[in-house]
Amino acid sequence: MIDSEILEKLQGFSIEDRMNIIEVILNTLKQDMRSPASINRPQRPAFGFMKGTGEILGDIVTPILPESFKIPT
Repeated sequence: MIDSEILEKLQGFSIEDRMNIIEVILNTLKQDMRSPASINRPQRPAFGFMKGTGEILGDIVTPILPESFKIPT
């Protein structure tokens, strides 16, 4: 996050200088998006990607809420 001191300094710059700063930041983002780390990331399937990761700890013995609990309407 940009702090207020930096924002105050940027307001003193010309429009052209501020546009140049934006272009530099944008170019660094484009380079990061093209980096091998982001390209070689394996795509996980939409369904079933968590298959086999759960564990059954036991059966439910008692209800979470008492039977006398009424849902407010």
